Amino acid sequence: MTVLLACTTPDFRTFSDPVMTTAGMQAELERLHQINLTVEEGDFDFSRYPISVGVDPRNGKMLVEKFICWDACPDVGMVFLLYESVETEQACVDTLMGSPLVSPDPIPGQYWGCRPIVDWLNPPERFPG
Repeated sequence: MTVLLACTTPDFRTFSDPVMTTAGMQAELERLHQINLTVEEGDFDFSRYPISVGVDPRNGKMLVEKFICWDACPDVGMVFLLYESVETEQACVDTLMGSPLVSPDPIPGQYWGCRPIVDWLNPPERFPG
């Protein structure tokens, strides 16, 4: 154990951040939906993002709320629940069983992050490509 700790850098955030159950993730997604309805009204403070919200116990990966905007920022944007530091679509799908978040028009195809799938037994359909 001492050798393992000496050779690796443990991530102690998991000891202080709350565990997000699937029910908690579903509640968080519903809360973010309500927040996203207010973005275009102009009273939205996007400067507070990203926010760490907890750990997915199914894979040990940190979950963050992240504001992403496109086209006319910040009025055209949304807050998403994403896994932290997932660099590729392939890692999102293969390693985390997540759903890649890919930009909409007018900049299609840009990978923005990895969204958790709340119900792994019934994943959403994958984007073609």
